[in-house]
Amino acid sequence: MIKKIIQTFWYEKQYAKDEEHRTIRKNFARLKKHGFKGMRERLDKDHNKLEENYVLKSRLNAKYSTLKIRFFFLLIFLMLNGYYLFVKSELYESSTALIVRDMGQGTPSSTLGLSLLGMGSSSQLKDSMIVEEYLKSLDVYREVDAKFDLSKHYKSHEIDFIERLSVNATQEEILAMYNKHLIIFYDEVSGILHISFLHVKRAKAEKILKFLVKNVDYQINEFNRRKAKKQLAFVKNEFEESKKKMDEAAMAIETYQNKYLLLDPTAEATSKTGIITELEIKLSQKKLEYATKKRYLNADNFEIIALKSEIKEIKRSISDAKNKLTGSQQNGLNRVVFVYEQLKMQFDFSTEVYKNTLIQLETTKIEVAKNDKTLSIVSKPNLPDGYTYPNKPKAFINILILTFLVFGIVTMLGSIIRDHKE
Repeated sequence: MIKKIIQTFWYEKQYAKDEEHRTIRKNFARLKKHGFKGMRERLDKDHNKLEENYVLKSRLNAKYSTLKIRFFFLLIFLMLNGYYLFVKSELYESSTALIVRDMGQGTPSSTLGLSLLGMGSSSQLKDSMIVEEYLKSLDVYREVDAKFDLSKHYKSHEIDFIERLSVNATQEEILAMYNKHLIIFYDEVSGILHISFLHVKRAKAEKILKFLVKNVDYQINEFNRRKAKKQLAFVKNEFEESKKKMDEAAMAIETYQNKYLLLDPTAEATSKTGIITELEIKLSQKKLEYATKKRYLNADNFEIIALKSEIKEIKRSISDAKNKLTGSQQNGLNRVVFVYEQLKMQFDFSTEVYKNTLIQLETTKIEVAKNDKTLSIVSKPNLPDGYTYPNKPKAFINILILTFLVFGIVTMLGSIIRDHKE
């Protein structure tokens, strides 16, 4: 019926110039006199006259289709702007800026170059990413929810009907809403971590953000303390093992020394070698003396006999010393020295390992005792004066541009389709 009234009005206005434009007034009078049914019957008779002209009917139908499309896009434009301007919840944003510093590390020379390239410190980036993941986690949300009752807030009428969660919203949906209101951005150039929280109440936004910053300050050090404690337990275990091995090596050397009644077999072997060398020198001297005296003395001379006896005794002494030094027996001094050197090498190695683990243990104890991470607050959480979201002027302009863009595309496609039909 509306279509017929509009098309009849267009006909009177554009094509029936000699007639008075009275379609709307005439149908209103018919409604008062004949009722809705009577008005509709008379309107159908007027409209049937237009349908006899095929060209006119086609033009009016095309014009009406364009009007419907325009009305449809106008309705969408008004609805979207009505939502953003009058219905959508106004969210206040409280913001803070943090820097996570590693107090246990100095600033290496390469860090400056990385900063100039806009890459920042890898350790700082890693710590900031840990902070971000921690703040977005379900555990943190549960702590915030326990204190500020966010689950109830997200399901309440404080949130507009489109954004509001249902009463039976799942835990994942609530966490997604929390993360949507938690904005985290890391500036790689300056190394500053920007954190913001959105809430319909500005004081609540500030309180929640302060609570999050306080938790981060504790958690980042607790994370490193737990890591250091695990390392400490491992180092303690290694220390006990190295001490045990060192004690066993020392006991093995002591037992070996007591078995062969030698304090230092190496020194004993050196002493034996020196004695053999001296005896061999002395033997050479006696042989030379014997050869000299044999030329002018008889074989049964007392001096010749004495020299023979002395040379024989020196040879026997050298032979005994060599047998003790390199004998085939199990207790040969060379064998004793070889085993002793192995035991001493094992003891020295165990002692060195013990020293290193002791140093590592003391270093790890210091690391556990200190807070090697610190959270520096560049700007404290603020109390916002006005709402931040939605940006109503920006939303109005964006909707206007988008509506015109889509309307133009749809109109162009409609024109192409009509041209092909004709």
